[in-house]
Amino acid sequence: MYLLSSALQKAIRRNDLAVARRAGFQLLAVDPARLWRRIMTVGLEDIGIGDTTVATELVSLATLKAGRRVVGGDRAALEAVLVRACAAIKDRTGDHLASVLHREPIDAADAAALNRASQNALAAIIASSQLPWTRRVRAAALLSGRNSGRYSTARTSTLSGVFADLGVSDMLIAACSAYASRSRDPLSVLVPMAWLLSVPGRTKKTSVTVRSLPEPEIIGEWPAYALDPLHTRSGRRAVDLWVRSYLTRQPFSSSQVAAALWNGESAACDRTLAWPLANEIRQRAHRADLLFRGVPPDHLDELGLWIVNNWPALTCARRAALSSAIRGSVKLAEASEQANLPLPVPERPQRRG
Repeated sequence: MYLLSSALQKAIRRNDLAVARRAGFQLLAVDPARLWRRIMTVGLEDIGIGDTTVATELVSLATLKAGRRVVGGDRAALEAVLVRACAAIKDRTGDHLASVLHREPIDAADAAALNRASQNALAAIIASSQLPWTRRVRAAALLSGRNSGRYSTARTSTLSGVFADLGVSDMLIAACSAYASRSRDPLSVLVPMAWLLSVPGRTKKTSVTVRSLPEPEIIGEWPAYALDPLHTRSGRRAVDLWVRSYLTRQPFSSSQVAAALWNGESAACDRTLAWPLANEIRQRAHRADLLFRGVPPDHLDELGLWIVNNWPALTCARRAALSSAIRGSVKLAEASEQANLPLPVPERPQRRG
């Protein structure tokens, strides 16, 4: 189920409808709740302000059973969702803002001032386009209470009102409110902030960055990108095998390699909304991810080059990790069947990725 969830989301990012259908319908058969949670996440994390209509559709169908019945049931709703999501323009700025928010150091004086600010003062900071965007984002997170343990419905309503007054799309606010009622992470705050930060660039021509992604390697029966190096057990195991397979100690740890690999492969999108600040936010997010894991600032480019040069060994490690996982699953199923016991329910995976 971890592999299916990962393959579904990565295929949507790449507009790989065939893989998305295969993973989505298999996941619907074995764990529908997990499927719709992942579809809800895709709506904000991967599409967001790239296409607010599609993002809203995904969140709506994922959270409302009645909506799925209207379009013909779960299978018909899933088919419609996958076609729309794969073809949509993507924007992952909300997720990038989360990396900056959680992993980029903040000046102690600035942090203290924000923590002492009243709710009205935080709302004023969010509204001020003259202030640094990092301060506005942190103010929104504080006002929502999602990073401080002070989360409440009242705070969510207050922040939604602030976003509405500042001209954020009503559909996007509704989608984020629905998401916020089911998840405590800050994505429902950061996507509207991405909308606000993109406003100055709308006076210029908005473009779309198109990436010609290479055909993925096939590992077992799945594309290599499904083995998420951060959020799937097989993906993490493959990176660990890869780094440890060399006779000499390598310059980077498994966690550092996994983070760089995730940003370069797992997060790849076919078409991404391009606006003036988005590229800076993405670069700062990727940098923060690597620095957080201890990569020296002057070794960031070296890490990317190491991955490219050693890629064939990664393919071998992925095949070994996936084969081992399949063998383990088969043995577990056989043992459970012989003992007439139900298979254990896997732990709930992390939301993002």
